Order: sequence, then structure tokens, then C-alpha cells
Amino acid sequence: MAAPNLKDIPDLTGTWVLNRKLSTDPDEIMALQGVPWVVRKVLRHARLSLQICQTTSTCIEEKVDDNSIMADNSKSSTSLRITQTVNPGGFDSEGNYLVDGSKQDLSLPIFGDIQMQLKFIQRSLVLEDCIREIVEVASLTSMVIQELAMNSSKGWDAEVIWGFEELEGKRYLTRNIRTTKENKKVIAKMVYDGPN
Repeated sequence: MAAPNLKDIPDLTGTWVLNRKLSTDPDEIMALQGVPWVVRKVLRHARLSLQICQTTSTCIEEKVDDNSIMADNSKSSTSLRITQTVNPGGFDSEGNYLVDGSKQDLSLPIFGDIQMQLKFIQRSLVLEDCIREIVEVASLTSMVIQELAMNSSKGWDAEVIWGFEELEGKRYLTRNIRTTKENKKVIAKMVYDGPN
């Protein structure tokens, strides 16, 4: 599969601060994810920021054939270095995440041990119907980042769509989230102010 055109890929580089007025109250989704009540109350009033550095590198894949080396094709690799700061709260985290569809095992202060996959997808391939409808209309790029996360010990899974949307005439980083546990599903939107 050919790599998508870079102008169609959202570049998340920058420092992003949660805009509580435009975001959904996260309490219901965090309760479904098993976040304790006391932690949810702290997070409800804390300042949450994400510092993201997105890098894309290109490497040439080579094939060895009859003792000769031939360049096959180039393959790009994107990674996100995310530092999340929660003030007050002490729930800061930092990590590197590959945006290549590979499964990554993580341990996060708020959510515990999770398995996550990140990849670029066309807006039309978003799994959750109501989120797909939102990003097909509002997304400012043809590609979005799909995060699939699962916490098997707490029994929940989530689809998170990272991208940019125009809201109230301004460009914002958004994370549209669908979390499911047993027969319950919660939809939320996190909106972030940042470099425009």
C-alpha cells in the first residue's frame, strides 16, 4: 500500500491544552474505563496539556537477489512523542508511539495496562458510525490517526480518532472517542487549543 500524501496527514506537533468549554465532560467515559472517583474529580478540574513531537522518517527497503542488492521501495515511518502534563494531579506521562498499526503494550498512570495500535486511515474507514459522520464533515485533512486501545483487565476497548476540525470558525486538535464495556458505549470529544 502506498504511503499517503504528506499534505493529507495531520501533523500533531505542538503543545495542546484541553479546552473544557468545547470538550465533552470526560467523567462518564472515565467511569466506564474504571478510573477511580477521586482521580476523576481531580482530573475534572486539572489543567491538561499534551506536548507532541511528530516525526516521519523514510527508509529504503532493499532486496538481495543473486548476490546483488536492489532498492525495492521507500517506506515511511511516523512516531509521536507525547508528554501529558496534568496540573495538579501527578498523573503525568511520557512515551513514544509508532503510527504503523503495530500493537504496543503500555502502562499509563490513569488507565493502567493497555494495548494500543495507532495508524493513519482515510476518514471513511472510522469504525464508529457517529464519529465517522463527524470527521467526514469536519476534518481538515483527508487522513486521520486511528487509535485502538484495549484494557483487558478492566474489560473496555476504545477507538480514538485524532485530527483537526474547524469548530466555531477556528482550527482545533480533536480526539473523538468511543469507549465500549460489555453492553455500554460512551462517545466523547476532547478539544485542544494550540498552535494555529
